[in-house]
Amino acid sequence: MLSAIRNFARSPWFGGMIIALLIAAFALWGVNDIFRGTGNAAVLVGPERVTVQELQRAYERQIFQIQRENPRFTREQADEIGLGERMVETLTVQAAIDAKAGELGLSLSDEQLMESLREIEAFENPFTNRFDPQTYLSILAENGYRGQTGARQFEAELAEELSRAQLVEAALGGVAAPQVFARARRAYEQERREIRALFLPPSLVGEVETPDDAALEAFISENAQVFQRPELRRFTLVRARPDLFERDVEVSEEDLQALYDFRRENGELSDPPTRTFTQWPAPDAASAEAAAARIAGGEDAGAVADDLGLGEPAPFTEVQAFEVPDSAIADMVFDMQRGDVRAVEGRLGWRVVRIDDALDPVVPSFEEVRSDLIEELAAGEADAMMLDALAEFEEARGAGATLEEAARAANLPAERFDFLSRSGQSVEGATAVTLVDAPEILGQVFELPIGFAGDLNQYGENGYFVVRVDEVEESRLPAVDEVRAQATAFYRARTVDDALGEILQGALDRVEAGESLEQVAASIPGARLETSTLTRGETAGPFNRQLVQTAFAAAPGEPFEARAGDQRTRAVAIVTDVTAPTGDPIQPERMQALSGELSDDLALALQNALLATYEVQADQRLIDLALGRTDPNAP
Repeated sequence: MLSAIRNFARSPWFGGMIIALLIAAFALWGVNDIFRGTGNAAVLVGPERVTVQELQRAYERQIFQIQRENPRFTREQADEIGLGERMVETLTVQAAIDAKAGELGLSLSDEQLMESLREIEAFENPFTNRFDPQTYLSILAENGYRGQTGARQFEAELAEELSRAQLVEAALGGVAAPQVFARARRAYEQERREIRALFLPPSLVGEVETPDDAALEAFISENAQVFQRPELRRFTLVRARPDLFERDVEVSEEDLQALYDFRRENGELSDPPTRTFTQWPAPDAASAEAAAARIAGGEDAGAVADDLGLGEPAPFTEVQAFEVPDSAIADMVFDMQRGDVRAVEGRLGWRVVRIDDALDPVVPSFEEVRSDLIEELAAGEADAMMLDALAEFEEARGAGATLEEAARAANLPAERFDFLSRSGQSVEGATAVTLVDAPEILGQVFELPIGFAGDLNQYGENGYFVVRVDEVEESRLPAVDEVRAQATAFYRARTVDDALGEILQGALDRVEAGESLEQVAASIPGARLETSTLTRGETAGPFNRQLVQTAFAAAPGEPFEARAGDQRTRAVAIVTDVTAPTGDPIQPERMQALSGELSDDLALALQNALLATYEVQADQRLIDLALGRTDPNAP
């Protein structure tokens, strides 16, 4: 949600330029028309509302943008990452900004609006780098804003967007980190401390006697959270996946050839063709035909355009057919090759089109893709065979067959799993690897009662399973014999640590009483003294992260204790020297980063303040409808 405010604060508007995000929106369905639609309100923010239509358009736009980078991105994945919820949060914050902007009476003059329009790069002539009215109207038309009516609609929406930016600019535009803050941050990050530490390793304790059964039983009870065995279940599983049937699939040459022909005719065997071309608007057919002939004959295109009154050229670079806004022009363009020049009548009038480059990828031969075709056909046939087997399996079950009998009738394997936990681990800690990627199976195993075979369920992408629970072992504390090795090792480690803790406390008491670390070390055979100078983010040998962090929280000269090394070693340490950073002044890029951090903090405060100012009401039913989670025709 915070990104809605951050995007305003960090937009080029703050540098005297217009919000670049508007141009990105043109690539899809036009400028963001939030809060201008009609219909039921999915979210109410004070006097403002986010309608179902607005949320739906914004959500579809976001999915489309992601799919341009990742074509395999699905709506299911969008739900998994919470994309819809983030979109609702973003629009809610924008509505709050809109409410406050309206309350403050923020608006934009016609002069400011036109100045902003002229700064949008998409509306510039690529040759003069200046705002071009004809390009402006053409771009708007290609994105659904047709004629003067469409232009007025776009300008009204842009004015609203810029009014919101005014509010955020007033709150965040002047944020800059002061030098004192930068110096304090540098002192924090680059301060170095000399740490003198007395390390007490576990070897100081010596050998620990093996505990008897009574001691182990008491220890297990005292540490039940460690030794408690989870509920375990033994079960029988019948599952099927298409790959189990692929070895039985035979693919004919006729089917392979038919699939190849289908893929080739639908353009699925190679990258799509692209064209790079330039088009000039022409006032009529005669001018277009004359210009095309002269340019094709070698005359300078700019001179011909000036002579015949053509409009400014519009370049298109490496576009596919669907990316050409006018379908009539697209059909002609992809029938032309490099160097061709023609007059074309499009939806918006006549155009002169010159092909600057043409790419028509070579379609691979049948033999080149034969193995892929075999794999695809085999997968499809295996899927059909699997479904036939499952139908036979369910028919046998319906006739009264047991799980094993039905599996044999359908030629499906029936697997027996010994006691496993909900996480798929055995008593010995081994993992059932074939179940790791199938949480649906273990989930049902721990829901079904004993002896009951569940329904046929799907798992993974295209697998199916049925499971029956055969035996249940309730969660319990194990007997000594079941965990003797583990409990003995844990008992010894705990005993060593407790004894070492007593040695540590004695050493710490002596240092606090005035003895030096050297004096204490001399009286403890096996203890060792070491010194290291570190920043708060560094470690060195036994000076681990915990010890260093504790040292930077301690007062110089005051003894403290911490775990060291691999956490089994204990230490009594003292900060003996503190060195403040000196030298190079703070760099501009560092100041900029700190200003960004402050801006983020202020943006969060602004967001929270706006949302606290206005009552926010959300209709989950309408939100689900807008995000495509419910059927609009459902009763």
